[in-house]
Amino acid sequence: MQKRIFSFIQKKYLCTLCCAQNNIPWSNAFYYAFDEENRRLIYVTGEQTHHSQIMKNNPNVSGTIFTPTRFHPSLQGIQFTGKAKILEDEEYEIGKELYKKEYSHELIDKLSIWEVKLEYIRLIDNSLGLFATVEWTRNEEEEYAHIE
Repeated sequence: MQKRIFSFIQKKYLCTLCCAQNNIPWSNAFYYAFDEENRRLIYVTGEQTHHSQIMKNNPNVSGTIFTPTRFHPSLQGIQFTGKAKILEDEEYEIGKELYKKEYSHELIDKLSIWEVKLEYIRLIDNSLGLFATVEWTRNEEEEYAHIE
C-alpha cells in the first residue's frame, strides 16, 4: 500500500501548500519533483514571496495533491503534513538536480530551492472502495489502510 501512495505522488506534478503565521493561513500552488528515497517534495520559489517569509518562521505546512474529477468513484488524492526548509550548499545542488530532471526553465537557477519533508500522508482512493484511505507516517515508516 505504501507503494500506492508514493506512486500517486510520483505521477503528479502540482501541489497546494498551506502555511500559517499568527493564526492566519496562506496557501500557494507549486510544481514539485518527488524525491521518493527521502520522502520529500522539491520545489522552487523566490525568497521574497509571502509564503517563503512565513515558512522561514514556521516550517510546519500541510497540503494536497489530487486528480480533479466530478466522477465520485474515481476520486483520488492525498493530504499531507510536513516541514518546509530552504536548501543550501550541497542540499541545494542535489535539490536543483532533482528539480531539473522534471522541469527546464531558466528561472530555476535564480530561485531558491525548497523541500517539504513529508511527515504524514493520507491517500484517499475510491478505486480501493468508497472512501478508502491509506495512511503513512514518517516516524513509524508504516502505513495504515482503512477500506470499507
